[in-house]
Amino acid sequence: MKTKDDRPGDAAPSASSPLRQGSGGQAGQALRRQAEEMARENAAQSPENLEALSSEETRHLLHELRVHQIELEMQNEELRRAQEELETARARYFDLYDLAPAGYFVLSEKGLIQEANLRAATMFGTPRGELLKSALTHLIVPEDQDIYYRHRNQFFKTGEPQVCELRLVKKDDAPFWARVEATGAQSADGAPICRVVLSDITERKRAEEEILQKTKELQEINEELTRFTYAVSHDLKSPLVTIQTFLGHLAQDLGSQKTALIEKDLGYIRNAADQMSKLLAELLELSRVGRRVNPLVEVPLQEVVNEALDLVAGRIAERGVTVKVTKEPVQLTGDRPRLVEVFQNLVDNAVKCMGDEPAPCVEIGVDEVGGETVLFVRDNGIGIDPQHQTKLFGMFEKLDHGTEGTGIGLALVKRIVDVHGGRIWVESEGPGKGTTFRLTLAETKRKPA
Repeated sequence: MKTKDDRPGDAAPSASSPLRQGSGGQAGQALRRQAEEMARENAAQSPENLEALSSEETRHLLHELRVHQIELEMQNEELRRAQEELETARARYFDLYDLAPAGYFVLSEKGLIQEANLRAATMFGTPRGELLKSALTHLIVPEDQDIYYRHRNQFFKTGEPQVCELRLVKKDDAPFWARVEATGAQSADGAPICRVVLSDITERKRAEEEILQKTKELQEINEELTRFTYAVSHDLKSPLVTIQTFLGHLAQDLGSQKTALIEKDLGYIRNAADQMSKLLAELLELSRVGRRVNPLVEVPLQEVVNEALDLVAGRIAERGVTVKVTKEPVQLTGDRPRLVEVFQNLVDNAVKCMGDEPAPCVEIGVDEVGGETVLFVRDNGIGIDPQHQTKLFGMFEKLDHGTEGTGIGLALVKRIVDVHGGRIWVESEGPGKGTTFRLTLAETKRKPA
């Protein structure tokens, strides 16, 4: 609860108010002089000895004294009522001004704060006295000060109300969003002033940002669905054409009873069907990422990598690839089976893209880049032309169509990394220079050795 010292100053009473007449101002002094003159006149007309007064004169004098006494009492009562009304008005003004839901400022033409209500002081987390006589620019983040100057100049130039939204800074340097509404007025000496209303809109801005982010995500999902639909129709069409073609050949060969040709036709049909089955299985797996979530666990990087290496051990041995895994203590947090899929696909992709490298090698490690823990899978294989690197994580994208697979592996990796709050990108100086896939995952901890 605030004391009277914190409340706005009293409003001056009118010239006819008893409070004004009874005050210690010029009107009160004039009244005093008038009363003294009347007293002297009455004394001059009165006899020196009251005992010489007649009974009629005595009664008249007593009557006059009683009338004056009653008159004084009435004036005192009127003064008391006026004082109570003033106190009520002051309390009402305190409630409306100081305890309003918005912050109020009065600014000079130079932008100095001349008045501020308690709500404004609370918004900035500072005593009201510290706000007065300071420049409003000291409370605005540097990036938004141009917005303030532009509207302030326009206001004092045209006198038209101005509205803007900018970020202000509390005493503890915490920023918050505010809607600033300015209207014009004049001070007691006729100087132009600016009345400012501040409304905290931080929550509204946060909600708007979330809506924008969700809208962006939905747009990306729609674009991804469009690409997905096109890619699926394109890649399923090829095995379907193969099946249809060799079904026609099979019908002819069955009529001629050519066993060798029949077996050949069935082989093509079987391979195409297997390709479709594998493609559909991988598409189903891709669609499940982010929807079917296993419990999040904290697991050492080496455990995840070793499990992934076991799944591609046959391909690694067949190609004679050396795999080096960092021994640095790094903890990953996430859906363990999905994390294994990330390294399984990256290692599998590296092994398939070794080309004719005589000493194929894959290195799995960790770097610290700008205070962020970055994991990597590096190979010394065929490399990637920079012009193809941007589309590498698209569905069904295969830079080497001679390798096995459907082209979904890297798209699946990116989807898993995204779901885990991370990023993935590729680095390669070009063909024959090897490739490095770098990725980040949220909650990754690099512990001291």
